[in-house]
Amino acid sequence: MSGGQYKLVHAVLPVSHTDGKATHVTEFAKEGERPTTTPPTPVAYGPMFGGPPADTLWMRLSYHADTARNETEVRAATSTDGVRWTHTGVWTLPTVSRLRIGLVAQNTAGAVARFDYVRTYRG
Repeated sequence: MSGGQYKLVHAVLPVSHTDGKATHVTEFAKEGERPTTTPPTPVAYGPMFGGPPADTLWMRLSYHADTARNETEVRAATSTDGVRWTHTGVWTLPTVSRLRIGLVAQNTAGAVARFDYVRTYRG
């Protein structure tokens, strides 16, 4: 992997010791190269959990290019009504390539997502 990647998802996670029950959460995660660790670990994954999920969920990622530090800062937010936003947090990774976005439905048979629209813009 060169650089890193971010994801903002509505995830369905199994709950331990509950006979197959699951919990719905929003998750903002990053995966990227670690500069130095002992023992050496080439890739690190870190999630943080955000606002409540819903049948209809708005998701927003915004970024800031910190050219002084050669880093990219990405901030996540979710909304259940498209008006009020819950900000999850900010992840930072070294800037080594341009950011890319993608839409997915994954993780189990029958995972379904309907994407109404995707918009990108410069602020």
